[in-house]
Amino acid sequence: MEMSNTARIAIALCAFGIVVVSLLIGWWSKKKMSSAESFFGSTALFGPVSVGLATMAAAASVFAVMGVPGNFYVLGNTINLWILSSGGFAMSYIILGKKMRAMAEIAPVSTLGDVAALRFENHKGIKLIFAILIFLASIAYLSSQIKGVTVLFGYLLGWSPLTSAIIIFGILIAYTAISGDVGGLMTQAFQGFIMVVAGIILIISFYMITGGMSNAVMAIANTGSITASGITKTFSPNMLDGWGIAKNGTTMAFIIMPMIGLLGQPAILSRMYALKDPRDMPKMGLFASVAHLFVSFLAVVAGMGAMYLVASGKIGPLQNADSAILAFSEYVGVIGQIFTYAAVISAALSTSSMFLTMASGMVAKDVPDALGIKLDPKKQVTIGRIAMIILGIATIAFTLKSGSMVAMLTTLGYGTFITATFPVFVIGLLWKGCSKEGAFFGLLISLIMNIVCMILVNKGISWPGGLPWYMNVIALSIIVTIVVSLFTKGAKGDALDPRVKAAMEL
Repeated sequence: MEMSNTARIAIALCAFGIVVVSLLIGWWSKKKMSSAESFFGSTALFGPVSVGLATMAAAASVFAVMGVPGNFYVLGNTINLWILSSGGFAMSYIILGKKMRAMAEIAPVSTLGDVAALRFENHKGIKLIFAILIFLASIAYLSSQIKGVTVLFGYLLGWSPLTSAIIIFGILIAYTAISGDVGGLMTQAFQGFIMVVAGIILIISFYMITGGMSNAVMAIANTGSITASGITKTFSPNMLDGWGIAKNGTTMAFIIMPMIGLLGQPAILSRMYALKDPRDMPKMGLFASVAHLFVSFLAVVAGMGAMYLVASGKIGPLQNADSAILAFSEYVGVIGQIFTYAAVISAALSTSSMFLTMASGMVAKDVPDALGIKLDPKKQVTIGRIAMIILGIATIAFTLKSGSMVAMLTTLGYGTFITATFPVFVIGLLWKGCSKEGAFFGLLISLIMNIVCMILVNKGISWPGGLPWYMNVIALSIIVTIVVSLFTKGAKGDALDPRVKAAMEL
C-alpha cells in the first residue's frame, strides 16, 4: 500500500497534534495534583464522563484498534464476540463499583495495593506478590504500546524505532511524571474522545463503501480464494457464522474473557475509586460502555471492510493481517486515514500513561510498604516521578532490543492482570469467606504459574481444549483461593473490619 505525501504529512501533523495537546493537558492538570492519592490514583477527583472515556481508552489499547481488525480478517466472526466487552464495563461497575469506591472512603487509597491491604488486614505478602504481578503485566502492556507506535511512525515518516520512541514516549513520560494520574486520566479522556470520533467516521464509511452489512457478507461468503502478488486469501461462509473459524477453545475464551475478564483489568478497577461522586457510578458505566461500543464496532467494520475490499477485488490480499484497518482507512481516503492513525496514537498513549503510573505506584508505594519501609506522601510522589522516568527509559530500551520477547510479554500481560486481581478483588470483595491466607496462596500460585506458563508457551506447549494458557491459571488461582479460605480464618467472616464489611455489603 502506497500512501500519498499529502496524506502522510496530514496524518503526521494530526498525530503530533494529539501528542502536543496531551502534553498541554498534562501540564495544566498538575494544579489538581495535591497528594499521593491524586498522583497515583486520581482518587475521588473526576466526574462520570471523564472517568468513563478514560477507562475505555486505557482498557482498549492498540489491540482494539489494530489487533481486532486483523483478527477479524483471519478468523471472521470469532473476534466479533469481543464486542461483548462493551457490556462488560457496565457489568464490572455493577458488580464491584460501589464496593471499590467505598474503600476510598474508609482510608486513603491511591493504588490497588491499598485496597488489597484494607481488605486483608494489611497482609504484607499479599501486597508484595500483587505488586510484582501488576508491575510485570504493566511493563508488558507498556512495551506493546511502544512497539506499535515505533512501527507506525517508522511507516509514516521513516523514523528509526529509537527516534520514534524517544520523541513520542519522551513527551508522554514528561507529562505523566509532571502531573501523575491526574494528568493521565484527563489525557486519556481526551484520547478516548478521539477514538470515539474515529469510530463514528469509519462506521459511516463502511456502510457507504459496502452498501450495507448484507452486501459485505454476500461478497465475502461467495468469493472463495483470491490470489494477487503471490499472496492468497481464502474466504469461507463459515467465517461469518456465529462463531467464525477459530477452534472451540478460542471461541469459548472470546465469550468468557470480554465480559468476565474486564472485572480483572486494573484499568477498570482503579477507575472505580477515581469517581468523585459515588452516586454517578451508573452513569460512568454507561459512558464507558457506549464509548467502547463505538470503538469495538470500529474494529469490526474495519476488519470486515478490509475483507470486503479484498473479496470484491478493490484491493489485493493483505500481506499482514494487522494492516487490515490501515488498508480499509486508505480506501476511505485522507479523512479516514487521519482519524484511524489518530485513534491508534490515542489508544497507545492512553494505555501507556495508565500503566506507567501504575508501575511507578508499585515501585514507590506498594513494594516499600510491603517490605515495612515507611515513606511520607511527598517522598512517595518524588520516588514515583523518578520511577516513571527510569521505567519509561528502561522499557523503551528493552522494547527496541527484544521484539520477540515483547510479543510474548504482551500475551502474558492480559492474563497476568486477571490472575492477580481475581483472588484479591473479585473473590475478596464478593465473598466474605475469602481469607487472607486464601488470597495469598492464590496470588502465589498465580505468580509461579504465570512464569512457568510463559516458559512453556515459548517452547510451543499446547494446552488442553485449545484454551489460552491464562484461562487455566485463572481457574487454578480461584480454586486455590477458595479451598485455602475454607480451612483458614484470617480477615474473613466475623474477623473482618466492620468498615470493610459494610463496604462489601453495598
